[in-house]
Formats: sequence, C-alpha cells, structure tokens
Amino acid sequence: MILVSQQNVIAQEFPYKISNQIIAEKDSTQNAFALQIAATDFAFQGDYFQALKTWNQQRPNQKEIKLTEFDSIFFANSKEISAKDFILEKSKTEEIIILNELHHNPSHRIFARSLLKDLYKNGYRYLGLEALDDKQINERKFAITESGYYTSEPEFGNFIKEALNLGFTLFGYEATENDNWDIDKWKNREIAQAQNIYKFMQNHTDGKYFIYCGAGHAFEGDNNGRGKSMAGVLADLTKINLLTIDQNRYSDKGENNYNQPLSKLLESNIPSVLINSEDVVFRGNSKSYETDISIIQPVTDFKKSDSSWINDKVQVEVKISTEKTINYPALFLIYRKGELELNGVPTKVIELENNQDKIFVKKGEYEYLIIDSKNNKIHL
Repeated sequence: MILVSQQNVIAQEFPYKISNQIIAEKDSTQNAFALQIAATDFAFQGDYFQALKTWNQQRPNQKEIKLTEFDSIFFANSKEISAKDFILEKSKTEEIIILNELHHNPSHRIFARSLLKDLYKNGYRYLGLEALDDKQINERKFAITESGYYTSEPEFGNFIKEALNLGFTLFGYEATENDNWDIDKWKNREIAQAQNIYKFMQNHTDGKYFIYCGAGHAFEGDNNGRGKSMAGVLADLTKINLLTIDQNRYSDKGENNYNQPLSKLLESNIPSVLINSEDVVFRGNSKSYETDISIIQPVTDFKKSDSSWINDKVQVEVKISTEKTINYPALFLIYRKGELELNGVPTKVIELENNQDKIFVKKGEYEYLIIDSKNNKIHL
C-alpha cells in the first residue's frame, strides 16, 4: 500500500474542494495514490464518511475480517476502560508519549486533542508533529494553510490551536532532503525523524514530550521485517521506555467489512482499551511488538458533521443573505476571528447543497467564507 507522506505531496494553494471536484480528480487517475489524495480531500472539507469509504476503495474486494483466537480469548477475559482516562493516568509517570493517526481520519485528531489539557497538567510541554513545517507557529499561535499539508484539515488546525493556547511548544520533525542516515529510503526517513526529535530534545529539557505521528512510525519493534520505525529508533537514542499508542488498526473504517471485529464487539461508545484479568493491556498483534497500547474505537455512524460541534449545547444559526449570488454546491468555511485574512486553517468546513441548508456554529466570534462551484470567494 502506498502511504502519502508530506514529502511526496505538493500542498495546494487552497486545499478545500467541493465533492464533485474531488470525485472528478479521483476518477481521472485510477490508482491508489489518487484514492489516498481524494480521501484526504474529503476529510479536509468535512465529509469524514466519504473520506473513510474512499480510502477503503484501495481494497475493493475486502472480505469481512474474522475474529482471531487471540483477540477472542483476550476480549472474553478483559474489561473495557476509557482510553483517554487510561492514557492520562499513565502519563503521570511517563516521559515521552507517542500516538499515531491515519491521515485521512480526523477523529484521531479529535481524540489527540482531548488529551491535551490534562497532559499539560501532568508536565507535558512539547508537542512534536510529523505533519508540521512552520517555524513561526509558536509566535503566530495558529496554523495557516502553509504550515503543512495535513495540518490544513480543520480538526488538525483545532488540535494545534488548543495546544498553543494551553502553552505547548510545537515543533516539526519530518525528514528532509538533507537527511542522510541510510541508503534505504524507508529506514532513512524513520531514523531522520527520530534524530530530529532527539536533537530538539537536547535543547529543550524542561518538560515532557507528546509526539504525534502517522501510522507505523509509532511502532517500537521490528516493522514487518524492515527494521525499527521512528519510535524504536527514538527509544534507543533516549534510553527511555516510551509509551507508544496505536489508534489505527482498531479505528472505525466506516464500512462493516473493513472494521476489526473487536470494534464491533465493544460495548462502550468511546475509544477504549482492554485490560485482562492479569492486568495486561491489549496491544494488538500478539506475534510482534508494535506499540504498548491499542486503542479500540467503537463503530460509529459517521455524519457529514463533526461530533464536537453536534454535541455543543450552545449553537447559533448563521444566516446567508439572499442578496448573495452563490452557485451551489458550495463550501462554507468557518474561521476563528482574525485568522481568515492571514490564511489560517478554518475551524470547520461544511458543504452546502443548496440555499435551504441550515448552518449552526458554536457560540464564539467567527469569520465566514463561501467558495462556490464556480470558485467564487464570497466573504460574509
């Protein structure tokens, strides 16, 4: 499977697209890379269900995944605990936490964001982001569309904004063209990421570290026979027992055949961890050491809205003047006040099918921008 890295993606000037544009671009180039780009584009414009479905199209003949004997026995002898509560309790005695994500799944950023406040209370002061490429982020206090490729997704922008508001110092650690640690490109990237983090750590010693990465970079053991990933290399460099967490394998994939059986068996409606009768934490693959913890996300009904907005008790309807000429469908982008004119990352994007669609926002001060189907930009 091709994995989209920030190194082989060219960030677009304006990364938010209407659905029919995304579909047209995907269909014009039938390959895995085009599907990954389209999945990310859907995530950027708020259609998380389509993001998941589009990613799944890379494996069109996927059969329903069967429950393994190991998983079955573990589940039968375990209890479900809130993943957030468990991680935060563990964080009190840890020095470095590494959490991964699937780049096309904004729910992973929502979960990561939920940890920030208490992590800061527990002494974490530095947030390392694989996706970040912005030397001014700590002074500006919010992400802009030039801050990185994946960071232009609204929930990633919200994640960054909250971390900065709390007082975290952010830094990027992605490999560059100048990193030359191994002739093998995969190994070179993993080593370079770890070395970049380690170098930053040498000059920033007054706090704990929360490292956020993509997919297999969080693996500590041998990664499918290729060697150690970033987390494993970093553990060797720091001589610290890292807390590594996977939220990928057992996350909601949007469609039944692609979901792991444990996600379907989960009784809780929140991301959870399993702990068996011997106090052993479930960590997925029993045959190889990947991460210390596997988060299991329940199967959810992904809507074209983010749950953090749906569940907010104070909402205000935004009225669009009928005097505005808008060619539908159109994107409605919501910005924190003062960030739109500086090319900030919107806090939310909604696709409007017609002028009957209603828009509700959380209570706060916002600026609004509409991009219609003829690419007209309309400021409200």
